[in-house]
Amino acid sequence: MKYNSPNRNLYNRTPMTTKVENILLLSTIERKQQPQDEHEIFFDLKNNSLDYTTRQRYPYILKRFIKPINQRCLYKHLLLWVILFGCLFILAAPLALHFSYALPTVKSRTIPLNEFSEERARDFYPNLTQYGPRVSNTRADYLTRAFLISEIDRVRAMAQPNIRFELSLQNFSVAKTKDLQNIAVRVSNSNSSPNAPCLMLAVHYDSVEFSPGGSDDGSGVTILLEVLSNLVSDPTITFSQVNLIVLLTAAEEMGMEGAEVFVSNHKWKNDIRRFMNIDSAGGHEKAILYRVKPSQLIKDYAHVPRPHANVIGDDILGATGSDTDYSVFTTHGSLSGYDFAYYLDGYNYHTLIDRPSIVEIGALQHLGENILALSRSILLGKIDLELPASIFDDEDMIYFDILGQHLITYTKTTSVIVQSILIGLTVLIGIVVIVIDHFWYRRYSSSDNSSFSIYFYFNYPLILRVIFIFLFLFCYLLSIIFGILVALLIALITSKLRPLSWYGNATLPVFLYGLPCLIGIILVEALWSCLRRSILSKYPKKNPMELNTIDYIDRHCFNFERHLALLLFFAFLMSISIYLGFRSLYVFLLWSIFLCPIYLIIIVIEFNFRWMKKHVVILFNEQGWYWLFVPYIVTLIPLIHTLEMTSRLVRLAIPMMGRPSMSSIRFPQDLLICALVVIPAAIFFVIFIPNIQRTLNYSRTLILLAISCLIVFIVACTRQPFNSTHPKIIDVAHSSRVVYKLLNTNHFPTEIPVYSSHASIQLKSMSLLNLSPTLDEISRRTGLTLQNRECSSSTSCSFDDKFNRTMPFKQVELTSINRSKNYRFTFRHASSYQIDVTSSYAVNFNVHNSFIKPRTETIVDVQTSNPSYAFDIQITLYRCDLQDSPFLQSLTKHLPHIVMWGHGSCRSLKDELSLTVNF
Repeated sequence: MKYNSPNRNLYNRTPMTTKVENILLLSTIERKQQPQDEHEIFFDLKNNSLDYTTRQRYPYILKRFIKPINQRCLYKHLLLWVILFGCLFILAAPLALHFSYALPTVKSRTIPLNEFSEERARDFYPNLTQYGPRVSNTRADYLTRAFLISEIDRVRAMAQPNIRFELSLQNFSVAKTKDLQNIAVRVSNSNSSPNAPCLMLAVHYDSVEFSPGGSDDGSGVTILLEVLSNLVSDPTITFSQVNLIVLLTAAEEMGMEGAEVFVSNHKWKNDIRRFMNIDSAGGHEKAILYRVKPSQLIKDYAHVPRPHANVIGDDILGATGSDTDYSVFTTHGSLSGYDFAYYLDGYNYHTLIDRPSIVEIGALQHLGENILALSRSILLGKIDLELPASIFDDEDMIYFDILGQHLITYTKTTSVIVQSILIGLTVLIGIVVIVIDHFWYRRYSSSDNSSFSIYFYFNYPLILRVIFIFLFLFCYLLSIIFGILVALLIALITSKLRPLSWYGNATLPVFLYGLPCLIGIILVEALWSCLRRSILSKYPKKNPMELNTIDYIDRHCFNFERHLALLLFFAFLMSISIYLGFRSLYVFLLWSIFLCPIYLIIIVIEFNFRWMKKHVVILFNEQGWYWLFVPYIVTLIPLIHTLEMTSRLVRLAIPMMGRPSMSSIRFPQDLLICALVVIPAAIFFVIFIPNIQRTLNYSRTLILLAISCLIVFIVACTRQPFNSTHPKIIDVAHSSRVVYKLLNTNHFPTEIPVYSSHASIQLKSMSLLNLSPTLDEISRRTGLTLQNRECSSSTSCSFDDKFNRTMPFKQVELTSINRSKNYRFTFRHASSYQIDVTSSYAVNFNVHNSFIKPRTETIVDVQTSNPSYAFDIQITLYRCDLQDSPFLQSLTKHLPHIVMWGHGSCRSLKDELSLTVNF
């Protein structure tokens, strides 16, 4: 091979096996005149004085960063990389999203009664929701109880003669709310023991203000009634060995009070060996197994038709501000069981749009079949209910489903062992390969002239390899950190310009924050490439090297160091997982178990070919072409699961950003959503950094990503995040206070005059957004004038209630008084189920007609200890009927994208009366 130069004489060449003394490159001018392939290396066996000073080299580095010399080759690799990257997403995303959220076909109501039918379950909805919101201690609450008891009686009539039904109505009171009732039924065999072990299926039948409770927890009630019918109609289930308890709790929305009363006082509690609780976080698609205790019970659930569970749910539920009766059963009742819940896209949670129609077709079928299958296994004795006491002290299980079809379970110890093995193998094989390769080169250096070997170009190659391994590792860590910081910066900017811009769209934040994260990663890689060139240019064997040679060496001679550093990065993540012990970090192992073994095998095979002096077939003009495809192959399954889990978490978290649970957060919600998106995205991106480094075309890649990011940013800042399906949530509180004063009278009965009155409405923004624009919109759309508008903060404002609301208190009458100064007062008011009466400490009083509910008249008998002593009587009415508020009716009619937040008891309409008596 000869090297022709216009500036030098033609030199005689020795064979390639001769020791290389110098390494030269064609100059840029020569390369323009005579294009060369990047794989052509030119050797000069004689000393030469050609040199490039530092001052000359660095302008070329910057020039190459902006405009690479060999554009055709780099464009080819960039195009191939982009195509493969796109194909991976095209393949993985549909698989992750379609199969993960796929729902089963609804079964007809004509199928046998021992099989679950969603059509039959939905038949319960009209009677369950026809009375309106089932708020505790309201008309709908009482009528719902009657309906549920009638359904239990209907199922009892279907049962075999030897099947025994015991109905238990557990009455209780909570604070100022009386006449609450848990409904429990025990199904057993006439021959079974009175203390036979029991399986309990539990739901709550109450709902919140304004909400029909179609999902929360109407879905649970309808499923439970159908499952009860299925189990009683199953001829193989005799209820002799294991009894069934069906519990419908009251006051769950008031703080899980019904469950608390049941585990504290009910006689059946000690017989319960398993329970299943069904609830909803407002979601309307597939229900998930949120929690299980003890975690070993997950093994039994793994056999249901379509398992849908993830250990992350147990870790994050407390952070959502939501809770269920499950916590009471496990913590206060020391029971073992499962917690199922609907959770996706819970924009309807505790609002008036939580209607039965919002529950997706197939959602009840999916959960119903799983509940029925697990219940049947327990009742047939296929599952041992007598758990040893030691099981609660055993290690936790790690579990997650793959595309909603299969459940993966393993112990925490198994996770630690596998991760430790992977870490050990990565470090051991890395060291062994470097040592063997070093000794091999020292022995066969005279016969090895591979242009892909670092030993061919540099002095101190072993030290350089070790340094570059740690530099690559540091670069990976820095790239991820900087990428996440760039994404968080964009999130902070959007939180100022357009807060909650992604609300109602779970796809938008993936691009809004994922693209800046990738830009940040590539920026670090671009700077790192300049540093690598600088380092490599300082340690050639003899002569300085031109930039094209440096780029060639960078792309082809450090594949091992790149990929070993990548494996060490995942070893670092696994070390964090072992140290912290969080089960949710199983994702690190999932990625590593696919990545590490395959990469290590390829590294060993690659070096074996080198040591045996065999050549790998060259494809795409690349010696190490297989490294281009391996990341796409090994990441397919982890990527599918990561996309699936990220989608679930984002669809769970976004609706929560508009709820009261966010009031405790002291930072913008955009940062939280950003973190959910970019952390898994950064782990995925880091696998492709070696390929990014080999393209060397950072500037054009960054320009393309920046344009895409700008387009997404504009879309996010201009879209309307709130509409009728994902509305803005506000808390509305009507309050009125009317004062009556009685100074003296000699006539009975006598009507007491009104001394003063005032009514106001207070609004709070649940999403932490500024409330003033919302108030302006309300005034503009409804035509209502908000008088005396005052804002105590940016998210809380009040104004006078001047919207023709019927005054709740119509008349106060002193009906009679006797010589002992015993007074009888009659208060006439709007109809209400919840009426509180209090008085000053110096008088005794009795509500004469307290047993009447609802009532429009309250009769209070007052006895004073001192006839000349002045006293007060306060009456408070609580109501939550939308029809009692013209303002709320107008708001609902004209602004469907704004809805009211419902509470577990009537709190939205609170009217107070104060009577002062001073003779």
